[in-house]
Amino acid sequence: MSRRTLKYINRYPTPEQIYIKLQNNSWPYKTNLDYYRLRDRALCVVLYVVALRVSEALRLTRENFTVNQSSITIEGIQLSKATKTYTKGKFKGKTVTRKQLFREYAFIRLDGERENLGKMVQEYLMLLDSKEKLFKFKRARAYQIVSTLLGVPCHWLRAFGENYLYDHWEHDILAVSDYVKIEPQTLSQYIRRSYKKYKEI
Repeated sequence: MSRRTLKYINRYPTPEQIYIKLQNNSWPYKTNLDYYRLRDRALCVVLYVVALRVSEALRLTRENFTVNQSSITIEGIQLSKATKTYTKGKFKGKTVTRKQLFREYAFIRLDGERENLGKMVQEYLMLLDSKEKLFKFKRARAYQIVSTLLGVPCHWLRAFGENYLYDHWEHDILAVSDYVKIEPQTLSQYIRRSYKKYKEI
């Protein structure tokens, strides 16, 4: 399989299943093992819980995060694909900037079903300076980390996060769309809409 597109997702793991995998798997670092494990787990959790593109996660700094008693708030997330350059048609060569360049905020809970995942991020944030980048590597390295720890590509992890929101927000795709700043038509490819969520009749 050359590229694992969303159609190949055959199950959506629970937060507990993701947590157990993160606890049990790590890249075989030879130095600073504890630090790098925390960093790699934080990357996976941020992609999953906040439902980010890799490029969006890699722009984050410690300054974006505020740790509260029951949650971590992330503000000013710079969106990817904020501009589009037309390559054909009457607008060829023109670049259009989206109105929305940032997600105003997102949150990672420190209680409830995803508490353990949130605490992984909290623990890593404690090691960073106020303006330090969270992840000082490029896209290819992020894919290696996620694949090693969870056995899935990054865009699957994001799909798991969006599906979780959809299931817990009364299957309101418009609410999820507004939160993650993705058009509903595009978002519908990432979430599992199935008769199986209903009771037998």
